[in-house]
Amino acid sequence: MPTRTGWWVLTVSAVAGVFGRLIGGIEFIVPAATGVLSVALALLWHQLFPVRLSVKKRLSPLRVPAGDSARVDLELRNGGSRRTPVLRLHDAVRGTRGFSAEVAPIAPKGGTANASYRLSTASRGVQEIGPVTIRDGDAFGLVQRDQQIPGVLRLVVHPRLEIIGSPRVTAAEDSLLGKQHHQSLGLSDEDFDGLRPYTPGDDLRRVHWLSSARQDELQVRQPRPPRHGLLSVVIDTRPPGDLVASLDITTSIAGSIAASVLSAGDATLIETTDGRSTRRVIGSSQLNSLLEFLALLDDGSPEIHAAVPSTNGSVVAVTADPLLITDQLARRNFSQRLGARLVITTDVENWGVDHRPHSSTGWIHLTGPNQLGTLFTPQRHQSYEFT
Repeated sequence: MPTRTGWWVLTVSAVAGVFGRLIGGIEFIVPAATGVLSVALALLWHQLFPVRLSVKKRLSPLRVPAGDSARVDLELRNGGSRRTPVLRLHDAVRGTRGFSAEVAPIAPKGGTANASYRLSTASRGVQEIGPVTIRDGDAFGLVQRDQQIPGVLRLVVHPRLEIIGSPRVTAAEDSLLGKQHHQSLGLSDEDFDGLRPYTPGDDLRRVHWLSSARQDELQVRQPRPPRHGLLSVVIDTRPPGDLVASLDITTSIAGSIAASVLSAGDATLIETTDGRSTRRVIGSSQLNSLLEFLALLDDGSPEIHAAVPSTNGSVVAVTADPLLITDQLARRNFSQRLGARLVITTDVENWGVDHRPHSSTGWIHLTGPNQLGTLFTPQRHQSYEFT
């Protein structure tokens, strides 16, 4: 399509042509025809010989804590038979002005050019990056053509996590985790449920020699399936816990606890008081699904859903309700309603102000970042061990 310059050339040419026709002056008609013809030829050239580009885009990392940045790398490849003109590249980023840059001419038949930029983040959420728009024009700036290359990358901006001690969680009465086991988690591989006859290839270290001697054939220990603890972290999304400032804090605390449980080899899930929930996961490799849930978490309702908590595991509740900080009876009722072994309260209005946190049996109160790791340690939370 014509650029602003192209439209001006067409407009002036049309006026000059009409004026020349009225007065019969050839000196006006010839420049007018030249202007129109120039724009028409430029349009025809772009139709017959379009720029043929492909774009590869890479995002690193795919997930970042709020406040960090990610790197976006783009590789443009010229699949056409002619050298490209100077191109204008724009990569759309939802919620921002995106990234724009000029790209020098690219050699034909497989020539490449590279561009990169850093994408800053300020708050939780999922940022969509793309599609890429390539704009090329003629040498005189009369026409331009936009080529949109599909493809959207997703950057998950999750709450910042603190490194904290791993809680002691014992196995729960749960059909997916096995029957309740009253020892601490991390059962030894030597624990076994029974014996079976030896088969070629079995590890001789698993042979139970006493039983083998009695039965006159080799008997091998049948290992017991591992039983893992389950900890449910419940985020209070009742007002004012549904506000962005509150959720930024409570999701950070919940994510930090969940990450510590997963690193200890136990199972966890994150729920909200209004009934939203992740699936239960185990192992640090499964943390990403929880982080995306926390990145997108918003809103809430004033009531606690009847199905919360949804498991028979241990429960930790995280809340931004100021009433629960000062009213011990309200905090006890909240804890009993959720069956929570531990309630963590936060002072959102004064977050980061110089107030000391404190803890007591079944309760931790936080007043700023980087306090959870000091209070949530195996030594400090023995009084509310998750059994």
